[in-house]
Amino acid sequence: MAALMLLSRADWILSSLYHGDQSVAGIGLAVAALFAVALLVLVPAALLVPSRLSEAALRVLTVAAAVYVFQPAIRALPIFPPELTSIHKIGLAVTTLVLAWLAAAKLSPSQWRRMQKALLVGGLLFVSFPMLAVRALEPIQVRMPAGHPAQGATVVLLLDELNAEAGEQIATAIAQAGGQPRTHRIKSVGDSTITVIPEMFGAPHVPQARVCTPTAVCDRSGMFDFARLRFDPADRVHIVGFHHPYCAANGLMSCERFAPPSRPPVSSLLCSFGRLIPGRHASDCDWFAPDDWQAFRLRVRDAALGSPFWTSGGTLYAHLPFPHPPGHLPEAGLQADYVANLDLAGQIAAQIWRQGRDRFGEKFQLIVTSDHPLRPALWCRHSKYRETGCEIAPTAFEGHVPFIAVGGDAGSDTAPVDNAHIFNPSSRTSP
Repeated sequence: MAALMLLSRADWILSSLYHGDQSVAGIGLAVAALFAVALLVLVPAALLVPSRLSEAALRVLTVAAAVYVFQPAIRALPIFPPELTSIHKIGLAVTTLVLAWLAAAKLSPSQWRRMQKALLVGGLLFVSFPMLAVRALEPIQVRMPAGHPAQGATVVLLLDELNAEAGEQIATAIAQAGGQPRTHRIKSVGDSTITVIPEMFGAPHVPQARVCTPTAVCDRSGMFDFARLRFDPADRVHIVGFHHPYCAANGLMSCERFAPPSRPPVSSLLCSFGRLIPGRHASDCDWFAPDDWQAFRLRVRDAALGSPFWTSGGTLYAHLPFPHPPGHLPEAGLQADYVANLDLAGQIAAQIWRQGRDRFGEKFQLIVTSDHPLRPALWCRHSKYRETGCEIAPTAFEGHVPFIAVGGDAGSDTAPVDNAHIFNPSSRTSP
């Protein structure tokens, strides 16, 4: 029972390590607290409840924990949407109760012991298999974007959740800073950061990606491990980013990864249990404190502006949380937050252009793009925007993001067809 409880929270442990939003010590503290609470509840119950009832209850809890262990695979079945509805959650709960009843009422003691072993071994294999499978992945050699001047310097600025039409505001800010931006609209290959960013770096298409190791994501169609990325040291690649374990890659000149604000570890772990409760969403566990988010954004921005890239040159990939919600005003709705964050994004893009031209002159190139557009359907589920307002004008270019190139080859006016394999020089291009 204890082992299955731990395995049932493997997704939370792995996600916390992957995103970096909890320390190893914090994860250990949360898991220890979980076991302590379980013991405080289960041991007195076992002593006070008649043995026959306590044995049945233990079987029910064991089956429920086992179902929770395998719920990532269950949710990946075609009958389930990416975000479970209340009907799906009720269906899972009823199925779990039926299986638990069968285990409690129909299995003999010897059969139950065999089933316990099978559940434990199956859970261990389910959790550990991806960690073994990623070792068989071929390394991915990543090169700088096509069209980069051979001896110059390039910044690839990825502004998270930037709508295609919002790119015009970014281009205007760069133009006001003296640049001559060439703006395009390209297709986004996914609707979430965890699916798109790996594909930018050469992963297979993983539309239902989930974290399966501290450095890898996977779904039924494939796997991608940041630890298998290989950058050519001659390209002098620097990375500043968040959400992904970028610094696990090999061959980087420098790397800084930041974790978004999150709940304390014990609170985060307990909240993760509630995601299968009808009416609850995964987003309910997000931390939306405006001051924390603003401080986080500024730390990532300052790291990009102070990267060793500005001394050594090469390529800087900067994945910044702008205009990604939430904003810094507690009472602002989604529209106001997005507009304010977009203004900050324009200021940062203009500052990077000025700083690059001052440092590297004509050899400097800036590329601005995004992983995916703003997702109102996601953000409107958050309690903040349910309370402050979620009205926002729909994008006119659904599923598209901007691709802005400034400097570099002035005669080039091409852009990738989409934002997959954006670092691959063999990517398809279109005028």
